[in-house]
Amino acid sequence: MIIAKDIKKMLRALEVESDHKKNGTAADRKFRRADVKWPATIRAERGHACLHEEEREVSGIIKDISANGARIDVDGLFFEKNNLLLQTAQLGAIRCDLVWRRGNKIGLQFSEDPEKILRKLQELIPGFENPLS
Repeated sequence: MIIAKDIKKMLRALEVESDHKKNGTAADRKFRRADVKWPATIRAERGHACLHEEEREVSGIIKDISANGARIDVDGLFFEKNNLLLQTAQLGAIRCDLVWRRGNKIGLQFSEDPEKILRKLQELIPGFENPLS
């Protein structure tokens, strides 16, 4: 028997798939993306973007990354939006903002210089190319 919770999960999954087909085409992007599976944490610090009185942190896996953003599957819900800190072993700490959220999948836009991040990605990912033209 399907219950309301299951239906909501299925609708969220369809929404994510539809959104990526509609908005996630390579023609719409300024920078190439690379598929990765990097563990990461995202933190909202008290006094910046945190909706709560304490710092809020969530763990997840970066699924794809570019010089100006990343798509991450997070472990739990994350509602904070601005002045976030993404931490990875590969890239260190990067300031970012949340630009979309679909269930446990979130999209981040980096606040730092894309050229600096691009150089790091080229060192880490063999064959990673320059920005799209």
